[in-house]
Amino acid sequence: MTKKILLGMALVASLAACTDDYKDWLTPQVVDQPEKVSFGDGSVTSVGTIDFNSYAEETVKVCSITPPTASDASFKPSYTITLGGEETYDISADGVMNAADLANFVIAKFGRRPVERSIDATVSMWLSNGITSVKTATSDVFHINVIPKAPQISENYYIVGGPNDWGESAKNKMLKFNHSGKDVYEDPVFTVIFNASEGDTWFAIGDDEACEAIANDNDWSKLLGTTKGNGNTDRTGNLDRRYNLSDDGSFCVPAGPKLIKVTINMMDYSYQIEALSISDNYYLVGGTNDWKESAVNKMVKFNHSDKSVFDDPVFTVTFPAAADGDTWFAFGDDEACEAVGNDTWNKLFGTKGDSKDQSGSFDFRYNLDGDHSFCVPAGTCKFIRFEVNMMEFTYTITPLNFAEFIYVPGNAQKYNTAAPGMPEWGWTPELAPALRSANFDGIYEGFAYMDGDFKFTKERNWNAEYNYDSFSSFSPIFKLGDGSNINCTEPGYYKLVADVANGSLTATKLTWGLVGPATAGGWDAPSYTVMRYNMAEDCWEITTQLNADKFKFTTNGSWDINLGGNSVDDLWEGGPDLSISEAGTYTIKLYPSRAQSEKMYATIVKQ
Repeated sequence: MTKKILLGMALVASLAACTDDYKDWLTPQVVDQPEKVSFGDGSVTSVGTIDFNSYAEETVKVCSITPPTASDASFKPSYTITLGGEETYDISADGVMNAADLANFVIAKFGRRPVERSIDATVSMWLSNGITSVKTATSDVFHINVIPKAPQISENYYIVGGPNDWGESAKNKMLKFNHSGKDVYEDPVFTVIFNASEGDTWFAIGDDEACEAIANDNDWSKLLGTTKGNGNTDRTGNLDRRYNLSDDGSFCVPAGPKLIKVTINMMDYSYQIEALSISDNYYLVGGTNDWKESAVNKMVKFNHSDKSVFDDPVFTVTFPAAADGDTWFAFGDDEACEAVGNDTWNKLFGTKGDSKDQSGSFDFRYNLDGDHSFCVPAGTCKFIRFEVNMMEFTYTITPLNFAEFIYVPGNAQKYNTAAPGMPEWGWTPELAPALRSANFDGIYEGFAYMDGDFKFTKERNWNAEYNYDSFSSFSPIFKLGDGSNINCTEPGYYKLVADVANGSLTATKLTWGLVGPATAGGWDAPSYTVMRYNMAEDCWEITTQLNADKFKFTTNGSWDINLGGNSVDDLWEGGPDLSISEAGTYTIKLYPSRAQSEKMYATIVKQ
């Protein structure tokens, strides 16, 4: 029976001192063979390189031993070999040890990459009287050269064919497999997701060498194909080079799916093909909500642009982090959420990496070895932005701590001549309208007159800004302006909603007015008393007869957007009714844009 002894760091240190040369065992080192070293008055001689790719025996000879002279010839010696100064195994007098022990040591120390590795080794002789064993001699350090058993794995693989021209896709390496970035012998799995063809989708797989052979020599034999034969539609199987196959071994996925996912494991040359589709809707499961309830009721839906999910496969959601403790969550489509209602959780998506990774790849739970939920550690942020790409099956988590306000400097400011210090050309963050994120969640709302180009700034200066590139979806009135500006194509007064967390910018055109029994129209919103926009002062104003009664500010003859407050000095949406204490003629000016104050307010002057 093989014995394995852990000798510890003291022996490592003494071994380095004996050789006067610290060996970096993680770097390939090759020593010319054979190598003969002292073993007391005997010797140890190394053998040639051991290549486990062409070796299948249970034992392997690693050296030749000429033993030192024993002090008592009646004792029969035994031998051990110490590898790398840290692991000790039994070895025979002929220098033969267990092959699996050597192979596993090399893989544990260096990984599976099939390159020649040099291992420091010493042999020790032990004498035993049947009760105790005593080490009587240890050899000088010699070297064992080993090549781990593993197939040749390339750094990159590509789809050849598929939705693209075969020759062009090989020459330009158009569809590259994704990989973790780890050593390919530690992680030999590569994946790619690509659009299916309109009919059957035919393709092969190649590495850089195979693609370059096609581009340079029209040599197609180095591509990888299925061993099951050309056109086989099985979703799993094994790969081999075309030059080893009886035909070209091209893969075929019958017409129907919109997306195809291919996973290859180059350690065992296996493949898996999945037909995929992108759902119209995805939902957050967990977070600050009950897991099952959030799934069954689809409480938090991801945002998406108005494009086709195949033209734009990116979905985003912003949600609050847990007030106490880590925030754990998963996500799924309608089918997955409905399955949770039946206590089936494996159709949700989870991360393929560590739960606390802020970016990476994901997959269905049924393809993972556990639930692999996502996690944002406690104290990281107030809000979490979660973005998924359903074409690539990748995700990004962004911890968010948004400021309360952003500002809207732009071309429209040139009309405002009443603000002190306003340049004629506008574009002054110090005096720009402000949008507020009441929940600090990156969804900013506010009011502003818009005309032509503008941007958003994060402070009342130009230190940091949001521009056209910060958004992915827009109301129709917005387009790209000069440089990175946003352009408003229809001048007017708007309510703006800048969702910088999810990348959307929307606008609703407004007129403001008065509603309530203090006016002639009463509380009938459609009969509101319309005010006039004063560009020079950036306010809405009216001079009108009012009763001693209540009123509010409203927009567009509806209650959708209305302002009230405890006084006219501080107004907010949906605030309490305001009051006129004495009937008479009043001039009222409403300042909802927060341009010179980060409060919305009004002035009321009796004539």
